[in-house]
Formats: sequence, structure tokens, C-alpha cells
Amino acid sequence: MSEVIIFCLIVGIGSTVVLDVFVSLVHRPTGIPPTDWGTVGRWLLGVGKGQLILDPADESPPTHAERIVGWLFHYLVGVAYAAAIVALWGPGYIAAPTILPVVVVGVLISTLAGLTILLPGLGAGFMGSKLPNQFAIIAYLIVAHVVFAAGQYGFALLHNTASGPSGEPTATSSMLLSTKTVE
Repeated sequence: MSEVIIFCLIVGIGSTVVLDVFVSLVHRPTGIPPTDWGTVGRWLLGVGKGQLILDPADESPPTHAERIVGWLFHYLVGVAYAAAIVALWGPGYIAAPTILPVVVVGVLISTLAGLTILLPGLGAGFMGSKLPNQFAIIAYLIVAHVVFAAGQYGFALLHNTASGPSGEPTATSSMLLSTKTVE
């Protein structure tokens, strides 16, 4: 069980970092802003109070707490998608990662979740229907989630390489995961 947790943390956090780096790199030349995770945090906190759609009249900057909630949510969702791969394809996926699961979870499911849950919740309408550039946003989300899926696959392979055939950590992976410093 601990191997599944380690796998989900490595793949989930690693692939989310890959996505964040991609979004930052795309922002510079294109001007496409990255997701404002503080606004997402505001929406999530509102959902807890029964407000399913973000109030468009509230244009105040997100609070520190809203930013923390949003960023934690972002990375927890990344870990949840890694767990979904293991739940749907079984723990054998950890020892032998393949492309299909990351395409299904990392591209299809995650993109559909963004278009049908996150965008509507943020007030952008179902599949971004209230946005002036709806189809550009959909295309951008697909590309971003292909990058996310590539990160999932890459970190699954990295985890697999760092683990032995039995799934147990190798001496190399134990050194990489060790918290002790070498003097």
C-alpha cells in the first residue's frame, strides 16, 4: 500500500509541476494567463457555503487563505488523478506504466473535468460557453492536459526506474528519497 501512495505522490505532484512550468512558459510569449488558483480557492470556499458558481461581482483580489486553498486543491487533484490511474488499471500499472491510462485520465478525464466542473464553477459556463474565445480555451486546455499526461507518464517511468522489478525501492531510489544529507 505504501508503494501506491509513494507512486501517487510522485506522479501526481511531478506531473502537476510539469503542467505549471508549461503554463508559465506559454504565458510569456502568448499572454495567456495561467489559472488563478486564488480565485479557484475562493470558488471552493464558496461551494462549502452552498454557492456553486463564483460570484462575478466579487472582483477583489484573492486572499492569502483563498490562494492556499486553490493551490492545495490543484496539487491534490494531480495526486487524485495519479490515484485514479492505479484505481482504474490496478496496482500492476506501477510496475509497468503504459500510455493509454495517462491519455484517458491525464487528457480526457482531466480536460472534461476542467470544462464541465471548473469553468462552470468559475462562472465561465459549461465548456467555457460564456467566454469570448471558447474554442481557443478548449484547445489550450487540451494541449495543457496533453503536457500534464506526458508528465504523468514520465514520472510513472521515473518511479518505475527507481523501483526494482518487485516494486520495492532500489538502493538508488532509496538514496534519492532519503532525507539525510551527505557531508
